[in-house]
Amino acid sequence: MLPVARLLDLFLMAVRTVSFALAMSLILAAALLTTTGARAAPATTLPGKLDAQLSEWGLDISQVSVYVRAVDAEEPRLLVNPETPRVPASVIKLLTSIAGLDILGPNYHWATDVYVDGRVVGGQLQGNLYIQGYGDPYLTADAFAGILRALRVKGLIAIEGDVVLDNSFLAPPEQERGDFDGAAQRSYNALPSALSVNRQVTDIHIYRDWVNNGVGVYTEPPLTGVEIVNEARLVDAPCARRYHNPIATFIPATETAGPKLRISGTFADECGEEQVGRLLLTPEQHAAAAVDALWRDLGGSIGGKIRLGKVPKGARQFHRALSQPLGVIIRDIDKNSNNLMARMLFLTLGASEKGAPGTLEKSRDTINAWLNKRGLPMPELVADNGSGLSRETRISAGSLGELLSWSYRQPWMPELLASMSIAGVDGTTRRRLRREPIAGRAHLKTGTVRDASCIAGYVLDRNDRRWIVAVLVNGQDGQALGAWRGHAVHHEILRWVYRGAPLPTDSGD
Repeated sequence: MLPVARLLDLFLMAVRTVSFALAMSLILAAALLTTTGARAAPATTLPGKLDAQLSEWGLDISQVSVYVRAVDAEEPRLLVNPETPRVPASVIKLLTSIAGLDILGPNYHWATDVYVDGRVVGGQLQGNLYIQGYGDPYLTADAFAGILRALRVKGLIAIEGDVVLDNSFLAPPEQERGDFDGAAQRSYNALPSALSVNRQVTDIHIYRDWVNNGVGVYTEPPLTGVEIVNEARLVDAPCARRYHNPIATFIPATETAGPKLRISGTFADECGEEQVGRLLLTPEQHAAAAVDALWRDLGGSIGGKIRLGKVPKGARQFHRALSQPLGVIIRDIDKNSNNLMARMLFLTLGASEKGAPGTLEKSRDTINAWLNKRGLPMPELVADNGSGLSRETRISAGSLGELLSWSYRQPWMPELLASMSIAGVDGTTRRRLRREPIAGRAHLKTGTVRDASCIAGYVLDRNDRRWIVAVLVNGQDGQALGAWRGHAVHHEILRWVYRGAPLPTDSGD
């Protein structure tokens, strides 16, 4: 803003040459333009003492990127290293979800189809039954059981031929489950499959067996061909971790022995049931085990084998099941940060635009073409697989912020907002900022891997103005970061935005 003395000089000069009213108008216009121009330029330094705090936390400003903008503003409020490509971790799921909402629509449903190639006479299928998946990311055990129940309701009891699983809608994964971090059995490392039942997770239930006065074990689905070796000891003790520590270990098959599930450790008799989810089977083996167990539980029978294959021409559709709508499914993708579901949505985008089978290359091309069509070019973007489990994915805070700004003006914005974790309330931020005024007023997506700690979303400030926030913090040259350092930066920025994102030039601040 112009100094008062300078404005007074301009006013006196104007009065001597033009009318008083016109002079006032000119001076007011000059002051307004000067003020507007000053506010239009985003700040480029971190607010308050945050710059100094970075060194205390072992960080350098070169590791931090920030984008802050009110949803009703024409320009950002704060830009710090906005064009630097960063590892976003699971924050990249926002790009996957937004692309899904815009390309497919919030009411998009995935199908799972059942075909037969023979006649059904008296409940007997004289031929094969085919189950074709189209990449439903939320085909839970209950949903899959519902499909098989529908076949029974329609009169099918016995399948004389084979049950054929068709997962050809998505191409086989280009990596192994353990490639990201070596933890091949952890559920977050599941890889996409067009027929992915219960997220490919085998639920291991370890419980107090009152009948046999010991420790009992069962799995869902039952593991056909897997020997369960139960070595867990029941101990007379309270339900505390020092006494209660059951351990489940899966031992893959060797040339001389079949696969085993070993249960060891101790089980306190005052505990109820322990449930552990693990990736023990391939997606195809897992789906086959689910079919076998669930169909027999329903009183059905299978005369042939359960195998992989494709639906042949001439087979007729016997049943179709539809998933939850995309607008509901992305709540698990973003709020709970589900990697498998994000990857399957990502592959679905490529298959829907460029045809089956869905591949990573098709999906990357689809994302880039869509961004350019929407006027959101991201030259630095590396969209690897649509989830946070990638060392190669890159995006800048500026691109992320502009994407969120554009998304806020779209008709499906409510579905996007509802998909995000609410600070201090639920999802991945349920334990963050929960005792602060901002709790319940920020919809956020988090992302954390070894060398990155990131957050992005929307914040409603104390004056009920909504802001876009993106904060990406990375380790130096790919080194480990420490999530707490990123959280410290996130929280300071979020608190500042909650206060209205005041700058030193703002009056009264």
